[in-house]
Amino acid sequence: MSTIDVRGIHLRTCATMIAAVAALGLIFGCAKKSVIKKESSVTPSAEGKPVQEEDVEASVRGKDFTPVKELGVIYFDLDQADLREDSRAVAEKNAEFLKAHPSMIVRIDGHCDERGTTEYNLALGQRRAAAIRAYYKSLGIAAKRMATQSLGEERLVCAEQNEDCWGKNRRAETLVRVKEEPAKASPAKTAPAQNKGTKTDSAK
Repeated sequence: MSTIDVRGIHLRTCATMIAAVAALGLIFGCAKKSVIKKESSVTPSAEGKPVQEEDVEASVRGKDFTPVKELGVIYFDLDQADLREDSRAVAEKNAEFLKAHPSMIVRIDGHCDERGTTEYNLALGQRRAAAIRAYYKSLGIAAKRMATQSLGEERLVCAEQNEDCWGKNRRAETLVRVKEEPAKASPAKTAPAQNKGTKTDSAK
C-alpha cells in the first residue's frame, strides 16, 4: 500500500493559491492604471473661458447695433488676432469714447478676408473680436457692456484680389446700441387759481 505524500500536496496547494492571488493583483493593478490613464487624458478647453463670461455676452447680444463715426475700425495682419501698435492706438481712442458714453452697449464684430475655409475664418474672426473685447476691458470698459461675434468672410468691404484689399477685410468693427432708459412720467399740469378780488374789464 503506497503512502500519500500529504506534505507535497499541501505545498502544491499553497503554491497554486499564491499564484492565483498574484494573478488577481496583476489584473486589479492593470485596471487601476487604465482608469488613471483615462482621467489624465481629460484636458481643459483651449480658450479656458469661464461660462459666466459667455452668459454675460449672451445677455447683451441682439440686433439694432450700428456703427458710429467716432469708433474706428481695427485692422489685423494675415492669420493673426494680435493687436498691432496702430491697432492699439485706435482701440484706446475707441475706449475713451465708450467711457464717455456709459449708456452704450457694445458689440465687436470680427472679420476676415475670403481666403481660407469658412470654419477657419469664423474661428479667426471670433479670436479677433475677443482680443478687442479683452483690450477694451483692460482699458476700463465693463465686461457686462460688451459682446462679440464673428462674421468670418461674410461681409467683405473690398472684393479685389490683392494684399491691399485683403488687408481692409481683416478687421474688427465696434458697433453700439443705446441702452433704453425707463420712461419718466411727466407731471400733470394744474390750472392757475383765479383771484376773486380782481375785477374784470366788463365789471368796470
